[in-house]
Amino acid sequence: MKRILLIDGNSLIFRAYYAQAYQGYTLTTSSGIPTNAVYSFANMITNLLKERQYYDVKVAFDKGKKTFRHDKLENYKAGRASTPDDLIKQFPIAREFLTSANIDWFELENYEADDLIGTMVKKAEKESPSFEIEIFSSDKDMFQLISNQTRIVTSEKGFISLFGIDELFDKYGISPSQIPDFKGLMGDSSDNLKGVEGVGPKTATKLIQDYNNLKGIYENIDLIKGGVKDKLIKDKESAFLCKEIATIDCEVKMESVEFKELEIDINKMINFLNKYEMKSLVSRLTGRANFINDKTNNAEMKPSIEFTYNLINDLDEEYWSEENYLYIETFEENYHKGKILSIVVVNDKGNFILNDWSNAIYFNKFLMSKQNKKIVFDLKKTWVLFDNHNLNYNQESFVCDLMVAMYILDSNLVSNLQNINVLFNKDLIPNDEEVYGKGVKKTFDIDNSIKYSYLICKTICLKESHYAMILKLKEKNQYELFANIEFPLIEVLYSIEKQGLHIDRKELEKQTLKTLKAIDHLEEKMLFILENKIPQNFNFASPKQIKELLFDTLELKSNKKNSTDRDSLEKLIGLHPIIEYLIEHRKLSKLYSTYLRGFEKFIFSDNKIHTILHQTLTNTGRLSSSDPNIQNISVKDDIQKEVRKIFVCEPNKKFLSFDYSQIELRVLAELGDETNLLDIFNTKRDVHDEAARLIFHLEENEKVDASQRRTAKIFNFGIIYGLSGYGLSNDLNVSILQANEYIQNYYKAFPKFENFKKELISIAKNEGYSQTISNRRRVINELNSPMAKIREFGKRIAVNMPIQGTAADILKVAMINIYKNIKLQNLPVAMVAQIHDEIIFEIPDKGYDHIIKIIEKDMKNAFIDLLKIIGVNQEVKVELEVNVSIGNNWLELK
Repeated sequence: MKRILLIDGNSLIFRAYYAQAYQGYTLTTSSGIPTNAVYSFANMITNLLKERQYYDVKVAFDKGKKTFRHDKLENYKAGRASTPDDLIKQFPIAREFLTSANIDWFELENYEADDLIGTMVKKAEKESPSFEIEIFSSDKDMFQLISNQTRIVTSEKGFISLFGIDELFDKYGISPSQIPDFKGLMGDSSDNLKGVEGVGPKTATKLIQDYNNLKGIYENIDLIKGGVKDKLIKDKESAFLCKEIATIDCEVKMESVEFKELEIDINKMINFLNKYEMKSLVSRLTGRANFINDKTNNAEMKPSIEFTYNLINDLDEEYWSEENYLYIETFEENYHKGKILSIVVVNDKGNFILNDWSNAIYFNKFLMSKQNKKIVFDLKKTWVLFDNHNLNYNQESFVCDLMVAMYILDSNLVSNLQNINVLFNKDLIPNDEEVYGKGVKKTFDIDNSIKYSYLICKTICLKESHYAMILKLKEKNQYELFANIEFPLIEVLYSIEKQGLHIDRKELEKQTLKTLKAIDHLEEKMLFILENKIPQNFNFASPKQIKELLFDTLELKSNKKNSTDRDSLEKLIGLHPIIEYLIEHRKLSKLYSTYLRGFEKFIFSDNKIHTILHQTLTNTGRLSSSDPNIQNISVKDDIQKEVRKIFVCEPNKKFLSFDYSQIELRVLAELGDETNLLDIFNTKRDVHDEAARLIFHLEENEKVDASQRRTAKIFNFGIIYGLSGYGLSNDLNVSILQANEYIQNYYKAFPKFENFKKELISIAKNEGYSQTISNRRRVINELNSPMAKIREFGKRIAVNMPIQGTAADILKVAMINIYKNIKLQNLPVAMVAQIHDEIIFEIPDKGYDHIIKIIEKDMKNAFIDLLKIIGVNQEVKVELEVNVSIGNNWLELK
């Protein structure tokens, strides 16, 4: 079979554009030409060609806004939003890319891309039964082109799947030839096609199944009963018009359509990418193009990487240097279970690959030598991998972590080595998948010359970017943040991970069995309520089956996308008794799969979990965790918080918790210089009560009721996360008018906040980023998005980032100072967890009063210390408060 790909160019470039827009990307050349859509367009096409190995590829575009369909319906597609200007400019560039790559593309006056693709499909099917045709498009009209030879190819979250005759019938219960009839009945709001008003997908499917097509439906109209008949009669003309417009013309006169073996023109494609300054794509796309062009038994072409290297059994002293770049290769994401696949050292003596590190005496001495400085990418992982192989090392000899440096320079970048390419807009290194393969095909067992050259390439990348990163940090006034906060924090996080948290296996088993019984009981109740409406083997954990149950079987009023997420289910409460049971079932199922049975795979032989604390994941500087994620265990939900009971101390120890009280509000008061809020905090009054008094104009002797306090609490935190009249009206169940009145009262109560927020947004718009007091930056591309919702999101980021980011930096300074004191004073205490604004320690169960005083002092002084670290000569006006609690397990900590 020869596989042919036909691409709906308009569909793909719109998809590419909005995929970038949702992420806030607004790529342009140095001369201001927008390229974000083309960047993603080129990336998507070449990735698709590499994944599916096509014989030939053709791309079709719409040409102009008017087609023969406008002659039939003047307002055809009239309801669509206008195409953004920066996307319009990229259509010719996308065509230029295809030409440069030697991919045929077509457009024709008076026709849409659908018609050109339909014509090419019929030509290919007629030309040869050996052609296997795939159409890449998000347009459901294309379903009518499906046949035994032709299928639709879809890509969701990186997974490619095919949609053919069987899949169409499973989803819609109709055949490809019935799609125009289906559209005739349903209409299509995106094309401004009315169809038959009031006829939805369920009714349309049944009518077509009963009478085959529109003609059959209207020939048997007297057999159809009730309101459906009236609707059909009323909109008969509209139904047939919609069908005619939805029918793809497969007989367009097209010249020069010839199916031939695809050969990507790599040199011209590289020239195109360089012309439009897409240098970070050059290596990736040329690697794919080599693969696409390779016809030798579909053997994968690896990138051409050639570096000289020495393969050695030990790192003798003659290979040591004052400055050394280390790269440790592993495939395990959870590095606590990771195995070292290779160790590379690059320095001014040469490029070295260590063949056998288990018996490398001099390499061990090298790691222990304080004089031989080491620079790595992901230092914490490097140390843990050394531990896994019983390699000793001197922590002080590791002087730089370029992963952390890259994160500070651009927190929007995913922290992998290849993104150094993006940071410097150069092609320093290919992607792992281009060398090792992707997914289940990923392997270290490849040609040694390619593998070793690639490993050297990675390590040389560290060497070439090291000083450039340090220079960038200094230019952006971020070096102190790196050197005095983020880099020292690595050792603290490493110690927490290595220490781990004990698990009470009996308690875990008890909660697991209890939750399973509760889930079974719920399912029995739901089966009884639904009686004969569902089969006994119905899967209540399947979103697809739940969707069909709610919106097809029970015919509940659906939301726009027939969503069954928690928010959507909560809006259906009261419409059917099953809804509340489903919500409870969802909660218990998540508890079981994520926090009970899900935790078991993370328990090590020492009966502990060793969560990974991610230092370079969030944009604000906050820490996050995984394997397992212990920061996501809710304390508000009575059932879920019971999970905390499985985390216990070692014998004769206790947990000691220090939790910052309302730290983000205190930072807001400080940065916004809001006198009223500062006064509330510094006189130790209840901030929510006092805010309520100011919002509702209460007298001194009037008591704040629970509802008023709740409203004030929503305001106090909403000011950080983007308060709006609409959102507040939903939260408080009041009118938007009333909500806006509350907002005005709040700003009168705290008069400096409104201008402070406006100032932060203005700075972010002008500078392109927002930053914390320690110069931690977040680039906010969202402020330039063509989509209003994303721009509003960008404004919320501009306000939230300086506050939440500064709070995160304060917590990090506290952790560093406490850790230093533990080491300096040799205290019998271990830091074992960091959860949001809380740090948890394991301490002896007696005589710990002096430990509490030391830790409390460091936490309360952390804001002052932060300013000293970054060299800001400014007095801190707000006092930080810390809540202290002690317990035998995590649940007991309050």
